[in-house]
Amino acid sequence: MRVILDVLQGPRKGRSFVFDRHDTFIVGRSRYVHCPMPDDTALSRDHFLIEISPPRCEIRDLGSTNGTFVNDQRVERTRLQSGDMIAAGQSVFRVRVEAAMVAAERLAGIDSGRDAARTETILAVAEGASIRCAECGTYAPEDVEIISDDGSPDESIEWLCDLCRSEIASTPQPVPHYTTLRELGRGAMGVVYQAKNNKTGRLVALKLIVPESAAARSAIDRFLREMSVISQLKHPNIVEWLEQGMTRGQFWFAMEYVNGTNLEDLANTEPGRFPVHQACRMACQVLKGLEEAHKHGFVHRDIKPENILISKTPAGLVAKISDFGLAKSFRGLGLSGLTFSGEMRGTIPFMPPEQMLDFKAVRPSGDLYSVAATLYYLITGKFIYDELREGGDLIRTLLEEKPVPIGDRRPEVPAALSAAIEKCLARDPAARYPTAAAMRAALRPFC
Repeated sequence: MRVILDVLQGPRKGRSFVFDRHDTFIVGRSRYVHCPMPDDTALSRDHFLIEISPPRCEIRDLGSTNGTFVNDQRVERTRLQSGDMIAAGQSVFRVRVEAAMVAAERLAGIDSGRDAARTETILAVAEGASIRCAECGTYAPEDVEIISDDGSPDESIEWLCDLCRSEIASTPQPVPHYTTLRELGRGAMGVVYQAKNNKTGRLVALKLIVPESAAARSAIDRFLREMSVISQLKHPNIVEWLEQGMTRGQFWFAMEYVNGTNLEDLANTEPGRFPVHQACRMACQVLKGLEEAHKHGFVHRDIKPENILISKTPAGLVAKISDFGLAKSFRGLGLSGLTFSGEMRGTIPFMPPEQMLDFKAVRPSGDLYSVAATLYYLITGKFIYDELREGGDLIRTLLEEKPVPIGDRRPEVPAALSAAIEKCLARDPAARYPTAAAMRAALRPFC
């Protein structure tokens, strides 16, 4: 299933942009966006963003001066349908959703010449195909989106209606051979409980995530395979993944239980007064874990204070990176629905700018940026930007603004440490430290 944007008018006339996975697409005059048109003076630098999770897509204006129009109506944010026309500056884009096109052709008796099995699968998606809620048996609406990895028409589909999804997400759910004890926390990626393995008696952190989209068996299997590979990471500064599975329409992950808090809670205890040497020590421990992960080809892509757990040991506090690879795999397959257009406030302040433009291609240097933004937050109690409001401003700030120098937030921070953090927060990934080890060496004198 694909979403296609055809450029009908403007400097890029004749171009088509094709999306078959979860992705974002930004149009504007800036050279950093996906579709730059520097000579169109009616466009803002970052004019609008489209988030795609086929067949669903949503557009949001990024606070542009002259506005974004869908079917001649000025919009701030709206869902897009196949056939919609988007106008911005001198350009006009047409939205095409392949599933809707195939369904229309088949219903009209037109032979499109497409692969028969693929066509049947797309038709099944477009027409609902008698998909039922795995919990209550309610039939899915005709426009339900299905995340599939191989397009087989015989795949089983896991889908939950809104009511059951809400109920499952709000209350502890049974997981094979685990007993839930208490809730540890909630976030954008699900709920975490303390639980006990009934076979071994071991205490674990049990994370439960309900997919936002209907998922074909192939997508579920691929996601679990990816997480199984990442679970092979073993390091004192990485939370250990023990096992994972899916039951009653929800994914579950059993992880090492860390008896402590996280960096966000530490930062908020006395905002702006956390000891600088201890903050640097925590950052160096995180970098040790990242050094091991990067060596094996893994990039976290979601380093932020709430994802750094703090274990209390006789030797002192130990930082452990949690949720390794989870955001990348879950969002990459489209199982999270539309995220940039939804609630991303907790992630964007720590996200490297290049990740906004291409989530899948973030390199290890992106993790180093996020560590620096996390260290900055721990030391100052503030984000690296002055203004981070909901809506387009938040995204535009990430793409355009320079971080506030950490010395402006907390003057007693050593100049050399300020310079090291500034280097890590460079917009150009090549200007940052080349490795986690190099960044750790730069921070070590301040521990």
